[in-house]
Amino acid sequence: MLILDLIDDPAGGELDSPEQATAWLAAHGIRVRVSEAGLRSLLDLRGAVSELVHAQAGRAQPPTSAVDAVNAASAAASVAPQLNWPAAARPRMWLATTADSEAHARGLVARAAIELVTGADRDRLRICAAPGCERVFVSANPRRRWCSGSSCGNRVRVARHAARRRKPATG
Repeated sequence: MLILDLIDDPAGGELDSPEQATAWLAAHGIRVRVSEAGLRSLLDLRGAVSELVHAQAGRAQPPTSAVDAVNAASAAASVAPQLNWPAAARPRMWLATTADSEAHARGLVARAAIELVTGADRDRLRICAAPGCERVFVSANPRRRWCSGSSCGNRVRVARHAARRRKPATG
C-alpha cells in the first residue's frame, strides 16, 4: 500500500536521494523525475502523512499543520478527467494535469493518504503493539496486534516465553 510503504521507514531508507525517490515513486506507478527540492517537499509530505495515519490509527486528532500540508499537496495537483474516443474503438478516460510533474506526484501521494484515513480501511488502521515498533498496518482481523506475525509477533512471543522461563518456581 503506497501510504504505508511511504511511512514505514521513518529514517528515510528508500528516499535518501532524488534517484531513490524517483525509483520508489516509479515502483508505485508514479512516473516523475524527482529533483533535490522535490525530494525535500516529498519528505515534508511524508512527515505530514505519517502524522495523519498515526493519528487515525491511534484514534487521535492530528496536528492542523499535517492536515493543511496534505490538503495543500493534494490541491497543487489539479487533475481533470479527459476523454479519448478514437474512431472504431472504445472510449477511454485519462487524467490530465496542469501542475508540474513533481507537484502532481505529491498530489497523488496526498490523495492516497486522504483516501486511507477517510476510506473503508480507516477503522482497521492499527499501530503495532510490539515494543519499539511504530509501524502502522491495516488489520484484516480485529484481534491482530502486530504489524508482522513473523517479526514483531515472534519477537513478543519469544520475550514472553523467556520471561516465563526466568520466573522462579514457587512451591
